[in-house]
Amino acid sequence: MNPTRVLVTVLAFLALPGVLNGQRYVRQTESIDYVLTVENDSEAAVNAWWKPFQQTAARTGYCFDLPTLPLVDRPQLGDKAVILKAGGVGQLVQLIEIPPGGQTKWHGYGWEGEALFYVLSGRGETEFRSPGGLPTNKYTWKKNSLFAIPVDHQMQHRNLDKAQPLRLLATTGYAVNMYPYVAEELRSGRQNPAEGPAERAATLSRTTYPGHYVDDLREHPVAMREARGNKTAFFNTMATAGHRTHPNVHISELTGPEAFAHKHGNQPMFVILKGKGYDVWSEASDLKAYEAAVKAKQAQSAPYDVGTLCGVPAGPHWHQHFSTGTDPLRYLAIVPRGAYEEKPR
Repeated sequence: MNPTRVLVTVLAFLALPGVLNGQRYVRQTESIDYVLTVENDSEAAVNAWWKPFQQTAARTGYCFDLPTLPLVDRPQLGDKAVILKAGGVGQLVQLIEIPPGGQTKWHGYGWEGEALFYVLSGRGETEFRSPGGLPTNKYTWKKNSLFAIPVDHQMQHRNLDKAQPLRLLATTGYAVNMYPYVAEELRSGRQNPAEGPAERAATLSRTTYPGHYVDDLREHPVAMREARGNKTAFFNTMATAGHRTHPNVHISELTGPEAFAHKHGNQPMFVILKGKGYDVWSEASDLKAYEAAVKAKQAQSAPYDVGTLCGVPAGPHWHQHFSTGTDPLRYLAIVPRGAYEEKPR
């Protein structure tokens, strides 16, 4: 193929409305049509149940108790699941359960996203393959493992325990993402605000774990991050195609009873890995207003324990994590893809 034509095609793609730095531009309020493919099933047959399922099996809220949340039978894939409305429109969030000794059908999400999985309970394996006929690959995982499947791959999950069901949290990114910077504001007065980007870059450089699979998030090492008042480790779950669809996946562990107040550029969600506590958040536009809302007891609060998933509402909201258990509070955080804007265009 003519190299000049390739370059022109790429530049034309990047110039399309809704595409930003190789990433589809998604407003926080936009609805997204998530693709699902199932082996041996036509697109029409899949959409006949998949599109309604995203509505009827949707669950809304700030926090969800993942180990006990009731699920909906999904015989078309051989599992149970619900759609969780948490963490913004930039990703599809599913809670999945596979019966003892069971397995799902081969399925995938096309080029629309790369699936990231956290194992809540049980043990099993996931085999995955590309449509080009390359040999399959396989992860064998257990409770507290984290792994990612590349874009445009199909996968099959298997429960290796013949007595107990297993549960997976699945988040699927949208479109192509080339690792954009995720804006983050930290509590002023606790550090020099100018040090924020440099401090974050330093933390990324010494804690980022490369690869698609992490064996145990509860025991994974974390490094001190002074600006946040906690310990952190980032994960670069990069696909084999070179796309990075989860640019801000990290675990954090509080070093004291509370984290500094902060907000993110998108709607983050987090899963409690260890300890217990509660969250406080407010629709306040800045830190001063947030602190005033907390003082006036106008901020909102939600408790959580191991296995709880919480999603910070759109805004973005200033929020704070508090620990009340004997173990340090540790959580997995996923900041969704998509472009955020505080003021509508």
